[in-house]
Amino acid sequence: MPRSLPSIRTVAVLLLLVVGVVLSFAFHATAGGASVTYTATAVEPGENPDLVARAAGNVTDLDERLADTPERHRQPIREAAATGSYNGSLDPELDIVVDDIESPYVRYDGRYYSWAISTAAETTNATIRMEPTDPETVFDAVARPVADAPPEVRTAIAEGSATGFTVAAGLYEQDGTYYAVAAENEGAVLAQFATLIAGFALTPVGRGYTAVALGLLAFRHRDPNRDRPLTPRRAAASAALAVPIALAGAALFESGAASWFLTGPASAFVVAAGVVAGVFAARGQWLRLLGVSVGTALLAGTAFAAALGVLGVVFGTLAVLFGFVTGVVPFGYGYWFARPLPED
Repeated sequence: MPRSLPSIRTVAVLLLLVVGVVLSFAFHATAGGASVTYTATAVEPGENPDLVARAAGNVTDLDERLADTPERHRQPIREAAATGSYNGSLDPELDIVVDDIESPYVRYDGRYYSWAISTAAETTNATIRMEPTDPETVFDAVARPVADAPPEVRTAIAEGSATGFTVAAGLYEQDGTYYAVAAENEGAVLAQFATLIAGFALTPVGRGYTAVALGLLAFRHRDPNRDRPLTPRRAAASAALAVPIALAGAALFESGAASWFLTGPASAFVVAAGVVAGVFAARGQWLRLLGVSVGTALLAGTAFAAALGVLGVVFGTLAVLFGFVTGVVPFGYGYWFARPLPED
C-alpha cells in the first residue's frame, strides 16, 4: 500500500510551484495596477505657495523643511534672508536639512528667494545665498509650456485631473495662466513606489521557487511511490533550473536593459540555491554548506558587477542578502527532502 506521507510532500511541492508562479509575475501585477491621481490647479503668482512648492521641483518649501529644526539652530537662515548671505558653520541638525536643497528657489517666511548653498567637504561649514525674488520671476523661470508637456499633463489641465503613475508633476503655463500639477495624495505615490519595489524584488524569488518546485516534481515523478532522499546533485540540478527560467521570463515578459538578463537569473539562483544548502544541513556537511553559500554569493556578485559596474557591488550585496532570506523556503524543502521518511 502506498505511503501517505509522500503525497504530503508532493502537495507541498505543488504548493511551492503555485506560490513561485504567482510571485514570478509580482512586478507585472504591481506595475499594471500602479495608478495615482494627479490634479491641475490654476494658480496666480504668489498664490497657493504650498501647492506650488509641492508641484514644482525647482521650488522648495523651506518653512516645511525647517519645521522640526529648533528655532535656535535657524539663525544662519534668518541671517541669509536678511542680509543676502551667510558664511560660517551650521549646526548639524540644520546642515542635514538644507545640505541637499538643490532647487534654485525657496519659499521662506512668506516670500520667495533665490537659493544657493555650497558646503565644505567633511565639515558643516557652508555659504548660503538668499535673495528676495518676486513671484512673477519665479513662475516665469520655473513654469514649462503646456504645449511641451506629456499627454497626461495636458489631460489633467484640460479635465482637472488625470490618473497614472508617471504623470510629470510641475508648474505649467498656457496662454498666461499657470497650473500646478501635483499628486492628489503624496502618500499614495510613496505607497505605489514601495509596491513596485516589492514586486520587482519578489519576481526573481518566484522564479527561484518555481525552479526548485519543478526540479523536485521531476525527481518525484521518476518513482512517486518510493521515497528517495534528495541528494546534493539533484538539489543542484533543481537550483540550476532558476537560470533558464529567469532568462525565459526576462525574454518573454520583460523588456529594457540587457543587464536584466544577468541580474534576474543571478537573483533567482541565489534563492533557489537554498535547496542545496538545505541538503547539506540535513547531512551535517557544514563546510559544504558554507562553501555553497560563499560560492553562490560570489557568483551573484560577479554577475551584478558585470551588469552594473560599481553600482552592481551594492545592488549585488542587497540581492544576495535578500536571496538568502527568501531562500529559507527552498532550504526547508531541501532539508526535508534530504531526510528519509520514518518507517511505519
